[in-house]
Amino acid sequence: MLAEKLVVVVLISVFFAPALMAAASLIERRLGPSAAGWVGALPVAFAVAVIAVAVDSGPATAAAMALSAGVHVPAQVIFGVVFARVLHRHGLLRGAVFGALAYLVGALLIERLPAVLAVSIAVVVLSVAPRVMPSVPLLPASARRWPVTALTCAGAAVIVAAAVVSSRLAGPGLTGAVAAFPTMCTMLTVVAVTRDGASAGVHTLAGLVRSLPCYLAFCVTVALSAAVAGTTCVGLGLLACLAAAALTWKRVPVARTSALDTGQVLETAA
Repeated sequence: MLAEKLVVVVLISVFFAPALMAAASLIERRLGPSAAGWVGALPVAFAVAVIAVAVDSGPATAAAMALSAGVHVPAQVIFGVVFARVLHRHGLLRGAVFGALAYLVGALLIERLPAVLAVSIAVVVLSVAPRVMPSVPLLPASARRWPVTALTCAGAAVIVAAAVVSSRLAGPGLTGAVAAFPTMCTMLTVVAVTRDGASAGVHTLAGLVRSLPCYLAFCVTVALSAAVAGTTCVGLGLLACLAAAALTWKRVPVARTSALDTGQVLETAA
């Protein structure tokens, strides 16, 4: 029975991960890398994981996992800021390494704090982080070949499946820490940089930072309502996420194009 449930969780996650990456790729083609990073950071795949854990292990375990993920939002912010600043000055490889190390250090430090204090810190850093991101020109994404998108989606499926299996066997606390790592945005950043340069990667990470209030709203709502609402807590969490999205999307810079093959920019909005 445990093996069957684990297979179901993996299959569901494997489906949603590439679907989310494909959606982010389409949005990037239309609106640029900042919008793609914003979409990639939304807790869609994590919501599926919460449902699976709630059904399998009970709402209390799902609540603990969601709270753990929410507590790690400051580490996500540190990851985005450090990755972007190092990427801007020293390139993709160093940026990814320093970003991952920054997340690890931030996660280890934040876990020592009470959950209420950690969430409060998250609110503060989320309000400050967009101001310390590197300032680079916003250009529309170049035309992406669909094989690249397909490979990116396949890679996302493999990574998420591995994370689900390992976290499913390690308990809700570690699950939240693993799930909070911005895997999707990391992959989007790598693709954006290799195709369109460091500026595109910086904007992808800026989209991540601006989207994290949606992630935090989802996690906190699920953690607070799971004991009473059961699996319905995911619906409540998504409503809170949508409310935050309505506010944060307005601040995401987008680059609209009529024909990406020509690269003609029609509109750039802040």
